[in-house]
Amino acid sequence: MIMSEPKREIKNGKWKEFNKRGILIAEGSYVNNKKHGVWREYCDFTGQILIEENYEYGTPHGSYTAFHPNGQILSEGNFYMGLRMGYFQVFDEHGNKTHNLLFDNDIQIEEACEV
Repeated sequence: MIMSEPKREIKNGKWKEFNKRGILIAEGSYVNNKKHGVWREYCDFTGQILIEENYEYGTPHGSYTAFHPNGQILSEGNFYMGLRMGYFQVFDEHGNKTHNLLFDNDIQIEEACEV
């Protein structure tokens, strides 16, 4: 007797994920089981936004923003086909820029601290 695996659902279209307490923890879209377009991730306890990033068929591609718990931007930059490219800016909880990091093919090649 051969046992077959149950069919797995193919994710397509808009998607929302909730934790056990019913708090939204992620939302975005899938195309053939791959994240595609804008995705947002939220804190498991408070529902506060943590990350907003863009995907192209499962690969980070485009703008990326991470947030402090108070809603201020923590860092922002861009991905190109899964690799950090260009400048990523880092901010403190009050919105003041603290670092400017330069990446090339996901390798940090420069760091400038803001005064």
